[in-house]
Amino acid sequence: MGGGIMDLRQENCLIGALYDAALGHRRWEEVGQRIVTHMGGTILMLSTHDSRTGDVDVVTTQGVPAQALQEYGHFAQHDLWASGYIEQGLDNRARIGSHIVDDSVLLRSYIYNEYLRPKVDSRYVAGAVLALENGHHAVVGVHRPHGAEDFSLQEAARLDRLLPHIQRSVEMRRRLRAAEQRDRSTCYVLDRLSLGIVLVAATGHLLHANRAAEATLGSGDGLARAPDGLRAANREDDKRLQRLINGIRHGGGDLPSAGGHLSVRRLSGRPAYGVMVSPAAPGLTPAAKQLPAVLVFVSDPAAEVVSDLAVLSDLFGFTPAESRLVMALLAGGALPDIARQLGVSYHTVRTLLARAMSRTDTRSQLELVMLAARSLGSVAPPLCQH
Repeated sequence: MGGGIMDLRQENCLIGALYDAALGHRRWEEVGQRIVTHMGGTILMLSTHDSRTGDVDVVTTQGVPAQALQEYGHFAQHDLWASGYIEQGLDNRARIGSHIVDDSVLLRSYIYNEYLRPKVDSRYVAGAVLALENGHHAVVGVHRPHGAEDFSLQEAARLDRLLPHIQRSVEMRRRLRAAEQRDRSTCYVLDRLSLGIVLVAATGHLLHANRAAEATLGSGDGLARAPDGLRAANREDDKRLQRLINGIRHGGGDLPSAGGHLSVRRLSGRPAYGVMVSPAAPGLTPAAKQLPAVLVFVSDPAAEVVSDLAVLSDLFGFTPAESRLVMALLAGGALPDIARQLGVSYHTVRTLLARAMSRTDTRSQLELVMLAARSLGSVAPPLCQH
């Protein structure tokens, strides 16, 4: 009885370690070693596979030489054990390798003679193929070398009890890695912009500013952080800014007309910032916040906008001319002024506006500007930190 209790405690500790690893609180290598010890093996391979692309992501290994690990991506497609599990419909259940692939077949196989025997020293395996989301699956295998005993049914059952937790923890890891990649991507897009983007919480406090906005606020040239939020240096400008922000915070933010434009004078005497205030897109801030958050866009007339044009093109398929028009609209420009700024006729600007509205299925200039603002703001999660 004592041994059974000890085994159960060891198993429960291992299950906890799996979830710790998925959340980044423990190294997968440590957990992999514990799995090997728990199973009485010498080698572990735990990997995820994208059935659509063939990509292989090795989660952790134990006892596999570095060179052999690098070559596994090639040999994975010849893995008779893994393919046998899938073909026989044995996903999510632990099986002994010799029950999946006949020894005579394995010993003549390409993967055995070119990889398992000379590079890894693997002869026996207990493993499984685990179904994951979105066309992915995980392959887990605990191996023993030549001269060892094959795994028993009892040992396979021991692995079977771990499989639901291996499956969930690997899926958690995959989701978190995908989320981290998206966050890195959106932060990169956000920081490419010369357009400053500031996210103001429903409480009025600043949640996030992209790199351009941080530079603007840090310069102290007209706009600055304050304990109660965002402030303009000029008193009249600040009154208008706070009126627009508070109109969204306290007035809902679901109205198409919420927010607005203003110019913010700079202490240096340089051309004023063009500022646009807009409700944040739903879901940009925690759902627990009942009052709407606010997006503040800050445009410096002297800033280079090449990257901004590329981002708008990526988001909406705008041409460079259409992107320039939308950027000017975001800065609060009027169509006649924009025509002079771009060096084109007023008729051309109206045509560009119609094309941009057509691409975005918007019905008015205001709707187009709000859509562009919210779309740019949607890549401004508070998770992006500098």
